[in-house]
Amino acid sequence: MSGRNKKVMVLGMGKTGQAVCAFLQKEGVETETYDDALSIEAADRLCDCYDYAVISPGISLTHPIVLKVKECGVPVLSEIDLAYIHCPSTHVFAVSGTNGKTTTCTVLHKLLSSVWRSFLVGNVGTPWIERVGAIGKKDTIVLEISSFQIEQSQFFRPEIAALTNVGEDHLDRHLTKERYQSVKLSLLERSMIKVVNSGDPLQRGVTGAITYSVTDPAADYYLSGRAIYHNGKRYSLPSLSLGAGYDADYLCAFAVASTYCGVKKEFLTLYDKVKIPPFRCQHVGKLCGADVYNDSKGTNVDATIFAAGRLSVPTALILGGSDKGEDYSRLFAGLKENVQRIYLCGANARDILLAAPSAMYERCRMMPTLEACVEDFVKEPLQALLFSPASASFDKYKNYEERGMIFNEIVAKYKNAFERVPK
Repeated sequence: MSGRNKKVMVLGMGKTGQAVCAFLQKEGVETETYDDALSIEAADRLCDCYDYAVISPGISLTHPIVLKVKECGVPVLSEIDLAYIHCPSTHVFAVSGTNGKTTTCTVLHKLLSSVWRSFLVGNVGTPWIERVGAIGKKDTIVLEISSFQIEQSQFFRPEIAALTNVGEDHLDRHLTKERYQSVKLSLLERSMIKVVNSGDPLQRGVTGAITYSVTDPAADYYLSGRAIYHNGKRYSLPSLSLGAGYDADYLCAFAVASTYCGVKKEFLTLYDKVKIPPFRCQHVGKLCGADVYNDSKGTNVDATIFAAGRLSVPTALILGGSDKGEDYSRLFAGLKENVQRIYLCGANARDILLAAPSAMYERCRMMPTLEACVEDFVKEPLQALLFSPASASFDKYKNYEERGMIFNEIVAKYKNAFERVPK
């Protein structure tokens, strides 16, 4: 697949496409790029020239340019395929799921780094292909892989594949919940070793897998209180449970790392020392006496239900953003009574409102902007304010990180203004 005198079309010129181009050009491969500025007809005239094409995750397999390239007989690889083919190490640990992927990968990387050299790549932020040149034969690779990347990849075969949980997401791309879930589960069939969450109904039926759970004592790895139970042994943790969400993510990482190289004391001591990535139910301080939580990473219904479920005090919830085709009636069915006010803003605000049952409908307030939500909350504060949009960020922001940072800035602005008011 590599070598000089080859010509490759790179489809998509975002972060992944740019990394692919840089890698191929360094290998002496001539590249041609496609983005929306290049017409399908122009690409058609060039099709016969290419040895293969590499597709970025953001481009669907049903995109006209992909269909045109395939029609011309040009093989289409994913960036994951390309990296896998060129990577010196086969010790690849792929993690996917609806929620918890980044936290699990962050923890897994920390665990492996305590005893081995490890690289954290993929959907977590750094394209795998960007790090291929630095990876050695004995190094481990922790790969966060999305449903888009799984669907696009033909040749990728990880040593270990693990799933956090499988719910519902990206229906704007996969069209049905069943299709989305099938793509996620297909990752397990590609791997030598499968690690699954036996507490997740969709994963219970997976055969020949190593299991982990925070609810199922029969799992191969079971976390309860301040201990992990595995193979008849009890491994003590340095502190009490940090919460169901983090515990499940940590346990998944622990199961993968221990499956690879056995249980290490370093894995246990790191339980409460790994810094969770930002914008995941992140406590960002107080505003008018209320605790404020930034869950900008809550880009789907399941994530928001989980985030809201962690709070028991009277709470105002901010929802809305870019629609992904989800059923918002599931969201309202999953919210507890303590969610007493719901702010709706963003491109899909009206769609969310229309899905609200009458009891919840009365709690909803349509707002023009994210800042307007915070401004209204300050006038009538509750005990907690949770920003967990249950939506993508692309209606107004580059990504969920930018959205999360802007929310923090808004909160800081009103916090400062409130503190300046004479008491």
